[in-house]
Amino acid sequence: MARTKLYFVSDLHGSSKCFRKFINAGPIYKADVLILGGDVAGKAIQSIVHQPGGRWACTFIGTSYDVEDGPELVALEKLIEDHGYYPYRAEPGELEAREANGTLDELFLDLMRERLAGWLALADERLRPDGRPLYFMLGNDDPVVLGELLDAAPWGVHAEGKTVWLDDQHEMISWGYSNITPWHSHREQTEDELAAAFRRLATGLSRPELSVFNVHVPPFGTQLDEAPKLDANLRVQAVLGQVQFAAVGSSAVREFELERQPLLGLHGHIHESSGIRRLGRTMVINPGSDYSTGSLLGALVTLDGDKVSGHQLVRG
Repeated sequence: MARTKLYFVSDLHGSSKCFRKFINAGPIYKADVLILGGDVAGKAIQSIVHQPGGRWACTFIGTSYDVEDGPELVALEKLIEDHGYYPYRAEPGELEAREANGTLDELFLDLMRERLAGWLALADERLRPDGRPLYFMLGNDDPVVLGELLDAAPWGVHAEGKTVWLDDQHEMISWGYSNITPWHSHREQTEDELAAAFRRLATGLSRPELSVFNVHVPPFGTQLDEAPKLDANLRVQAVLGQVQFAAVGSSAVREFELERQPLLGLHGHIHESSGIRRLGRTMVINPGSDYSTGSLLGALVTLDGDKVSGHQLVRG
């Protein structure tokens, strides 16, 4: 009877600190398999502007920096990178000019590619010697073209749209698209489109009841999908100073998991809603995300034959 320990994280959003922790924590937790559930790209460029006298300046998360070229500048770049942003050494007015001439998005994508390529090289360096399996995919916030880097990764498997064997008994199917969001992110689908994708993926499973369903968006109405309510202008709604929350997960995910009853559902997407719940016999998990502080939220799950024999949310 197969017994396998999984270590699952999601929504690193460009934080190199979180990715380093993810790769290093696998052996520490004695995980047999590592799974990264999507949203690998960061959300913004942070310019560091060249100043007279060879200095560099920026304001980052409310703090102003004025540093010398050399170790001080490198340390500032690492701080920015660990928070999930993309540091960029810019001449005065350079990014404004790029925005005006339409080349800013190209720069942003180049920085995403560079960061992700570095992560994949690190995974190869750290995980290949032990032969520790790694599975990953994009999320809804990731540009589609980044999938080419995952396809060509020196170590690990781009799992989206595939059936992969985690051991000799447990299969996993993966899908990184979300349902429609107010932000119209890179990879979104309607509930009907999600349901069709799940039906296609399910045909590759030999025993759905022993499978793992790794999908970025959580099932609707499970408390793993509660996010702040927004108005038409995307402003957070509050009553008497208390932020109001609403379920924003996918009904297609919920219906699929209730119908097929996989052993385990692994989800992310909604950073605020970490937890472990049940949908029928299926255990569903969202570890949440705190990437902007450099804290890595994850889940350790032990699959033991036809049951989940261990499960724990972890922070590092």
